[in-house]
Parts: sequence; structure tokens; C-alpha cells
Amino acid sequence: MGIKIIIKSLGRFVWIPIIINDIIIPLIILFIKINGTLDHVETGIMMLTQMFTPFLAVFWIYLHLVKYIDSKGNENFYLKERNKLLEVVKLTVVYIITNTPFFIWYYLINRAYIYEWIHIIIMSIFFGMGAYFFSYLFKSISLGMIPSFIYALSSITGLNEFMYKISYYESSGMKAGQLTEKYFYFLLIAFLFAGIGEILNKYYTEYNS
Repeated sequence: MGIKIIIKSLGRFVWIPIIINDIIIPLIILFIKINGTLDHVETGIMMLTQMFTPFLAVFWIYLHLVKYIDSKGNENFYLKERNKLLEVVKLTVVYIITNTPFFIWYYLINRAYIYEWIHIIIMSIFFGMGAYFFSYLFKSISLGMIPSFIYALSSITGLNEFMYKISYYESSGMKAGQLTEKYFYFLLIAFLFAGIGEILNKYYTEYNS
């Protein structure tokens, strides 16, 4: 399925991540820039982009997959193009592209934000592939959303020491070394999610009727 058709099929809800990432967050940062210090701006960029942008990567994916998993008579969708991995990848790529323009602005504020941009890309892939995997693992979109939500919330709030170690939320900002020391493993897990999710997708036969 072409990406234009996929995006169009999402309806008006397609705008929710764009409104948050490309309008609300930049406006908040602009407000901070006008009324605060540079430190406040840099902290605001780090906090807001990490809190919302990676998790919102799953929004389009769950919205797209719901008609294949939760909808009645969804066996009709599997007569052609049964494998949905490529469609999930396309949605993730488009999502990353929509977030990139404002990271150019953030980069101009502080060049260290090039690492934050890479960080967001990795975590968007991680969350996107995780959404694909959990949706077919649980054979339910509502259940599939739970692990993504719990992990995002736990990462941001730092509920305990263990979660702090595996959290993607970097309270002091991203450093170049972290990308290879820590986030390389997030990419490996993302590819693992994609591979196992594709197998679960291939053998998914429990259609609603």
C-alpha cells in the first residue's frame, strides 16, 4: 500500500502528532526563548522532545493496524499485501521526516542537539517496531498499546533504579558516546521487534467476524 493512501486512510487523526510536535512544542519553546534564558530554552527542548516525540511515533501505526487486527471482517484485508511491516516502516519514516524541520532550528540554538535528533530517530524506530510487534503478539491494538505506554511513562518518571538504567529519557541531555554505548542496543531490539513481529504477522489468522 502506498504511503499516500495509508496517510489518507488515517483521516483527520493524522494531524495529532504533527500538531503536537510541529506546532505546540515549537510554540512553547519560542515562548521560553522570548521570556527565559538560553538554559531554559535548551532544557525545554530536551524535556519536551523526549517526553512526547518518541512515544507519538506509535500513534499512526496503531491507528493504521487497528483495521487489520481489531475490525470485524478483517480477513478481507489479508487477501493481498498480508505483510504490514513495510507499511509500518513507511509510517515511521514519514513521522521522522515531519519532525526533522524543527530540529534544524534546535540545532541552530545548540549544535549538541544533533545528538538529540539522532536519539529521537532511534527511539521513534524502537517505539514503531515495538508497536508492530506487540500488536500482533497480543492480537489486539488496545493491549498492544499498554507496553508502549508503560515504558514511556516509566522512562520519563524514573519509577525505580532499574527503569532508570533502561530508560530512554536522558535528563542531562544526549551525549555522542551514548549513541554507541547505549542506543545501539535499542536499534538491535527494534530490529528484533520487526523480525518477530513479521513472523507473528505472517501467521496471524484469528480474524474477527
